[in-house]
Amino acid sequence: MTDRRSFLRKTGALAAMTLASASGLRAGTGSGNQDGTGKQEGATGPVRILPRRLREGDRIGLVTPGSPVTPEQLGGCIAKLEDLGFRTTYNDSVLSEYGYFAGTDQERAEELMDMFARDDVDAVWCVRGGYGSIRILDLLDYELIRTHPKVFVGYSDITALITSINQETGLVAFHGPLGISDFNRFSVRSMKKVFMEPRDNYRYPYRREKDTRDNPEFDRYTLTSGTAEGLLTGGNISVLDSMIGTRFEPDFKDRIVYLEEVGEKTYRVDKMVFHLLSATNLKEAAGIVMGAFGECSINEPPALSLKTALGDLLKPLGIPASYGLSFGHIKRMITIPTGIRAVMDADQNSLTLLEHAVV
Repeated sequence: MTDRRSFLRKTGALAAMTLASASGLRAGTGSGNQDGTGKQEGATGPVRILPRRLREGDRIGLVTPGSPVTPEQLGGCIAKLEDLGFRTTYNDSVLSEYGYFAGTDQERAEELMDMFARDDVDAVWCVRGGYGSIRILDLLDYELIRTHPKVFVGYSDITALITSINQETGLVAFHGPLGISDFNRFSVRSMKKVFMEPRDNYRYPYRREKDTRDNPEFDRYTLTSGTAEGLLTGGNISVLDSMIGTRFEPDFKDRIVYLEEVGEKTYRVDKMVFHLLSATNLKEAAGIVMGAFGECSINEPPALSLKTALGDLLKPLGIPASYGLSFGHIKRMITIPTGIRAVMDADQNSLTLLEHAVV
């Protein structure tokens, strides 16, 4: 989208952050295929950490690491979470504005770190995405996050935080509804199945968006047949593209990569996917599963369809690839845990979690 298009430059000098570190322990290391250290077999990154599952009565810390929100949007977020039985807390900075950001980079980073540091906060939930998360990645205390693991939820611009937190700390983080998203029955059920009432071999359900029968952007189809198994990683294409060349560049090797996008013409989706294929190890992914790319096939002629463009780019890889799962900038969305092992079946357009994402 327009507010994420410019390639992001690293900030100059890193700001020093002095946050009170309340004592805390990792909630748990992952199960599944591990060696004696708790690392995934073949993994070179940090030990995987599973956050504690959420329960009714838990306190959710609300943050705005990207674009600003209105008091009405914040109030709606609070009401939806309280309807689920949670309590909420936030700092005054959650309503800050600094141009198109929810406060300065330093303010947004401090707000996020405060919620991870607080022992009375059980999870951290992003109220909105927009643009700005990538600008605070170098300002975060990843060791504090590692020693204070919590459920962390968001999507879109929050892709930058989900990816960096998982890669830097090993903490499983969740691509799921923002505070301003629609908390409908389908979305809430998926959230509960993933980080409240987890079970092994959880196959994600599918529900087509309302009033999209004649919109090919919401079709389901297979680009390359086959099945694949691997740890999940991914998110918004334009955000992942903007992370190329930084120390937080996403690692796709042997992963099941989930991708989504919204509001970009087909040629721009084409360009960003091509860049990811050319500049990262996306070609070495185990498989690629895509959500619904809303408003990404609206083009002036001459043009390729979104399906044709994606097929031209991904079919030559020879790895399983499918399109149309229920995630992305849509109302009915599943919650996907980055860092958890899953299996995809491109022919059935299915994705199944093989292990719990929380303890």
